[in-house]
Amino acid sequence: MSIEKVFAIEGTPERVWEALWADLASGAEGTYAVRSTHWPASLALDVELAGVPCILTYEIQQRDGHCEVAATIEPRSARYGLYQLLTFGHLRRNFEMMLVVGLSNLKAAVEAAPAGD
Repeated sequence: MSIEKVFAIEGTPERVWEALWADLASGAEGTYAVRSTHWPASLALDVELAGVPCILTYEIQQRDGHCEVAATIEPRSARYGLYQLLTFGHLRRNFEMMLVVGLSNLKAAVEAAPAGD
């Protein structure tokens, strides 16, 4: 049961990739593990969100004059379904909001940076 959000970001895949890595580098040690990378098209991470182990994936595709960045959270625990039931679906909405806020921050970081950086 994956949760996906997609944003259009003005910039190259390389700039988006660099902004993703800069954000990861500023995070606390041990909060994620890199599952796979394919520069500059995709990045998959193992993370724990609200106590639920998840795979967080970013897919970056070049489009006409911008990039399309898709972020996906894939919960990897049966607890997710139980939490969904107990919270009447609020956990999914919280995960959706995490994706939207994360993509908004990524968009702001990429679009605010000068094109030469």
